[in-house]
Amino acid sequence: MITQVFILGNHIQALGIARQVKDNGLEVVLYTSDRFSITRFSNVLKMVVFFKERSDLFEKILLAKRAERNILLFPTNDLMLDFLSTNYKLLINDFYLGIPTPETVNIFYNKRNTYQFAEKHSIPIPMSWYPESLDDLRSLSKRLSYPVILKPAIMHSFHKKFGRKAFKCDSQSELEAVAERLVKTIPIDQLIVQEFLSGGAKTLYSYGAFAADGHVYAAVMANRIRQRPMDFGNSTTYAITCNIPRIQYFAEKILSLTNYSGLAEVEFMYDEKTDQYKFLEINTRAWKWHSISEGIGFSFIGKLIRYYNNNDFAEIKKFNERIAWVERLTDFAIIVKEILKGRMLLKEVINSYRAKKVFAVWSRQDIKPFLMYILLAPYLFFKR
Repeated sequence: MITQVFILGNHIQALGIARQVKDNGLEVVLYTSDRFSITRFSNVLKMVVFFKERSDLFEKILLAKRAERNILLFPTNDLMLDFLSTNYKLLINDFYLGIPTPETVNIFYNKRNTYQFAEKHSIPIPMSWYPESLDDLRSLSKRLSYPVILKPAIMHSFHKKFGRKAFKCDSQSELEAVAERLVKTIPIDQLIVQEFLSGGAKTLYSYGAFAADGHVYAAVMANRIRQRPMDFGNSTTYAITCNIPRIQYFAEKILSLTNYSGLAEVEFMYDEKTDQYKFLEINTRAWKWHSISEGIGFSFIGKLIRYYNNNDFAEIKKFNERIAWVERLTDFAIIVKEILKGRMLLKEVINSYRAKKVFAVWSRQDIKPFLMYILLAPYLFFKR
């Protein structure tokens, strides 16, 4: 029975998880390598444990294990997801692990596996190619319609090295030049060439779910209309609920086919050329805006805990309520930038803010993380 939750990671995902765990009456401990994590200042934490590297984290987790299996380990980012998946067999007998099995994680951790899985099961995706060498890529580049994007198969290491999620290439020469530069750092079999879907953040959608053995027990659906940066963003700043049956159908098909257990953010992008919602990826962990569920009347973390502790099989799927999630500080910066560039209208912003909102950081019962977020904003901006 779960009585404690150890959150592995930092920042806003961790803060949302910590508050939900506390609201469900359980103790919560944060394990982080970041001394500037805003979550460490939350009053809901029992303790903060700092670690230097993965081996140090592993040793500190083992020191905390109990005779009774009662601790849930929960990751907040891909680095910690990889840590738990790599050590799955060494930890699963002593801890609950808040991730799917390593076999399932591997399907979605490596996007080449993801897209080949989708193609096999007739799930719409952007047209994708998987070069095995620079010669393959040069041959491919002659046959493509431009623009295209060049993106990584494994995101977290790519973003850390290059500071972006993908490169848009408007010509054959640009694609070849970017690829030649990237392969000096990463193997070409970790790159994907993909058709460019226009429309930007307004056409990005996600199906957020808690599933067990492939069955969805709790879900929300959202249009992620603003992100940082707006093109190929790695951080949602504003999401608002929506109801698109085709997204629900394909998301639940993917989760069922993989016998999925855990939290999942299934991402899609609308392609106006084909009138399809094309599957992009799955975050096999908590995602940034997961706490939007609290505006609808439930908590993803609470649902997961009750499922394992109390055999709670009730379904919670509410797609018609208009609820927004916003990270106000970063969202404001994005709004100003986009308005100045002439890519966003003030009327759009005003309309979006009329929705009932769940705030990423602000809480009257837990004010210190918000104050520290303001104070640390310059550091966080340049760090990211």
